[in-house]
Amino acid sequence: MRKSAIFALLSLMSAGCSQPETYPRPWGFHRLELPKSEYVRFTHPNCPFEFDYPAHGRLELARVDSCFFNIYFPAFDCRWHVTTRPLGGKVTHSFAFEDHRELVYKHTQKGTIFDRPLRTAYGKGTLYELYGEVPTAAQLYFSDSTTHAVELSFYFNTALKNDSLAPVIAQMKSDLVHMVESLRWK
Repeated sequence: MRKSAIFALLSLMSAGCSQPETYPRPWGFHRLELPKSEYVRFTHPNCPFEFDYPAHGRLELARVDSCFFNIYFPAFDCRWHVTTRPLGGKVTHSFAFEDHRELVYKHTQKGTIFDRPLRTAYGKGTLYELYGEVPTAAQLYFSDSTTHAVELSFYFNTALKNDSLAPVIAQMKSDLVHMVESLRWK
């Protein structure tokens, strides 16, 4: 009995000394250094608004004579695509809002959407937060309800790795809220 107990103990100990099987491991991700939240004021003669955007972003004007532009963040290889939509005539606030909302909700096939109402003294809008395997992390619609609306899409120029990009996405969403809070119509 004693010999079998010793034999069992030695067998367990020798089994624990074997080399574990090795598996190929995926490449690691870079450590993300998030910059401090410092802002620069955006103003352009063709745009009906001005607002603050993160200082580490680089402004890319699509055309000098329009108000369609991008803000590129080279540290994270992502962009905010900003579009202005004039309201009036057939393009009412309700029509523009619903048109943007339908575009956003096409992503529900691959992800989940949470909409966050935004309201300031200068207008109201919605920040759409998208989760899952969707190409955009956030969409924004903001309007003064009578003459102008701003639409913004936030895209990364990488494959869908939203779990590893979560800290950047959270900071960018916070920066989008700051943008809306600082927006003033001209």
